[in-house]
Amino acid sequence: MAKYLIVNADDYGIAASVSRGIRETHQRGIVTSTTVMIGMDNAAEAVQQARKETPDLALGLHVVVAGKAMKPVLPPDQIPTLVRPDGLFYDNPDWGEHAASFNPDEMTREVHAQFERFVAVTNRLPTHLDSHYHAAYYHPASAEAMRSLALKHKLPMRHDRGIGHSILEGIPQPVTFYELDHDQSIEVLLTFLQSLPEGEIVELCCHPGYSNDMLFATDSWTTVREIDLAYLTDPRVQAVITSEQITLCNFEVFKKRQDRPL
Repeated sequence: MAKYLIVNADDYGIAASVSRGIRETHQRGIVTSTTVMIGMDNAAEAVQQARKETPDLALGLHVVVAGKAMKPVLPPDQIPTLVRPDGLFYDNPDWGEHAASFNPDEMTREVHAQFERFVAVTNRLPTHLDSHYHAAYYHPASAEAMRSLALKHKLPMRHDRGIGHSILEGIPQPVTFYELDHDQSIEVLLTFLQSLPEGEIVELCCHPGYSNDMLFATDSWTTVREIDLAYLTDPRVQAVITSEQITLCNFEVFKKRQDRPL
């Protein structure tokens, strides 16, 4: 029985160097999907580059409600409880300390605004929904907003990683979620690939990219992204994909499974 693996690179659009790295890991490695941070300054240009250079790279929406220097789509004065005085989202651990005071209506409108911006920029629906830091899963309003969008548009979502919300009930999702750990050796990744369950769809989440000064100002993950890039383009990884007869796919595999059994 076949094994199905979605390899999703998070944070597309956070910086040009990261977006370039993601496109390269699709062209030279095993990345099949990415999720766009649609509110970032680089996002629209990065989307156009993806459509030109990597037309088979699936584009999902990376819902952002937290982060080091993450911008909302709505004007800050329309969502005052969600942002810091500088108009950016709260980062951890401040996000958790302020979450109880987030206005649910503001959170709902911001999630919907990000979805609408994505559709306007890409001229298509996202292939799936997930969230930066997984943060949108932790707040009831953003979790419900994601759920309603997924149900309305029949979109898959990332596995909830056991957070406990029932938002994924009735929504297609991978059977499990595995995040590439750049603090571990590549052998750990190879072992993971060799242990995939037969007949199931699994997501491997990763964060490839190149580091530069702009990224240092925007995100806490910088040079470690180059480790992910190296792992995902390593010939040993492709060799295991081949020997284990793993089918690389993206979140559109769920639609194919609905149309006909895999």
